[in-house]
Amino acid sequence: MNETQSQVEFKDLQVEYAPQVAALHIQCISTGFISSMGIDFVTSLYEAIVQSKSSFGVVAVRNGKVLGFAAFTTNINTLYKSIVWRKGLRFALLLSGHMCSLKRVKSMFETLFYPTRIKNMDLPSAELLSIAIAPEEQRKGLAGQLIERGFQHYGKRGVDKVKVLIGADNKSGNKLYLKSGFEPAGQIINHGLPSNVYVARINQV
Repeated sequence: MNETQSQVEFKDLQVEYAPQVAALHIQCISTGFISSMGIDFVTSLYEAIVQSKSSFGVVAVRNGKVLGFAAFTTNINTLYKSIVWRKGLRFALLLSGHMCSLKRVKSMFETLFYPTRIKNMDLPSAELLSIAIAPEEQRKGLAGQLIERGFQHYGKRGVDKVKVLIGADNKSGNKLYLKSGFEPAGQIINHGLPSNVYVARINQV
């Protein structure tokens, strides 16, 4: 491990990191409904994830700068309820300026209600929500380490399986999940494009 890599610290995602995480999300996950809503919306979303008892995140940090992050939940439906309870009014205000776009409205509903479209696939409720690594820090093993630490959190919470969705055309992302222990579990159409569904088993701690 070189000197630069040794300076990286892995920490639990806290509210103080939410603005950096949001900016990284928008930079690295540019497609989809969430990034299109802007920095204030995405920052509020990650603040809500931190504050929800059903969710958590891990960040890779060097000298106070977030190099990468991964966000997880034990139950996506419980997370949605927590977001509405804690941030409902703020999200409503932030969304109001974007609802003139039919495309964004459609993307929002696809994002919110996709769990109902995978009920018949018998998938775990826990989910890896998002993961992103700053471009200059990619291919250094950070993504795999973030996933590993997320799995450790799941093990302590008694979670035995976790799912993740990713675009079928995202070659590097699909390769990462297969390398991290995920196995193919099906495919759905999300935002008009095929997405692969993977499931991983968690070692109990």
